[in-house]
Amino acid sequence: MEDIEKIHTLARKYCMVKSKCWGRKYSKLIEDGKDRLDNGDYTLEAKRLFPRYIVLNAILPEIERSVPNDFSNKCEVKNSLLYAIQNAQSILTENNDTTCQVTMNEERQAFYDFIERRYMEVPRNVRPLSYRRTLSSQESKMLWSKLKKKWGVDDYWYPITNNKPNDTEAFMDDYFESEVGFNYLIKIFKKQNVQRVFELREGSVFPEYEIDLENFNPAYNINGEGFWFSSELDWVIYASHENSITIAGTWLLAEIKRAWLNWEERIWLDWRERLERGL
Repeated sequence: MEDIEKIHTLARKYCMVKSKCWGRKYSKLIEDGKDRLDNGDYTLEAKRLFPRYIVLNAILPEIERSVPNDFSNKCEVKNSLLYAIQNAQSILTENNDTTCQVTMNEERQAFYDFIERRYMEVPRNVRPLSYRRTLSSQESKMLWSKLKKKWGVDDYWYPITNNKPNDTEAFMDDYFESEVGFNYLIKIFKKQNVQRVFELREGSVFPEYEIDLENFNPAYNINGEGFWFSSELDWVIYASHENSITIAGTWLLAEIKRAWLNWEERIWLDWRERLERGL
C-alpha cells in the first residue's frame, strides 16, 4: 500500500474508531443518568463528550469525497484531509452552545495533530478498508433523476406508494433477512460481476455513497429509507420505514424467488395484517 493510501486510510479509521469510542462513553453517561440536568439541558460532562463523535461523523463523509487515486503525492492528500478536518459541518455541528463548540474544536485539533504526525512517519503496516466514496450533490441529483425516470422512484416507493413497476415485489424485511440474508444477495451480485453499488437515502439529508459489496447492507436505519442499485439500473432494492424490503429487476427477482421457495408467504403486509395473521 502506497503512502497516499495509507494516510487516507488512517484518517478514515481515526474517525470510525474514535467516534465509536466517544459514543460508548456517552452511552455510559446516559446509563448513569449523568447526561441531563433537572431542567432538561445537557450536563457539562455531556457537552464535553457527545460533540466529539458528532464532529467526527461530520468529518468522515468529507474525507470520503476523495479516494487515494485522486491524489498525486503525500502533500496533496494531507492538505485535503486537514481541510476536511477544519471545515466539515453537518446539521448536528451547528450547535451554538459555547462548550459544545469548544469540545468540537478540541476534537478537530486532536485529529489535525494526528494527521501531521502520521504524515511525517507513515506506519509500514496499515490494514486497508473497503471502498466507500461520498457522492457529490451533482452525482446524487443525477442518480435520483435516473431512478425516477427508470423506476418511478421518489423519496418513497412501493409498497409505501401504489406505484408497482413490472418485476417488482415487496417482502417483510425480517423474514427476508433471516430466510434469504444479505450475504446471499452479495453472492448473487458477485455472480453477475456487480462490484460497486450506489446507496441513496430519503431526503438526501445524510451522506450518499458509492460502496463496495463488502459495505452492502440494504436496511432501514437511523439515516432513513434507502435505495441501492448499480450503474446499469437494471435492479433496485428499497428498504422502507414500514419493515419492507422491495426487490426490483427481472434477473434479481428471479434469483430470489428461485432460492426462496416460500417467498409468496412473505409478501409484505402492514403491521395490522401481520398481527391479524400472527406473522
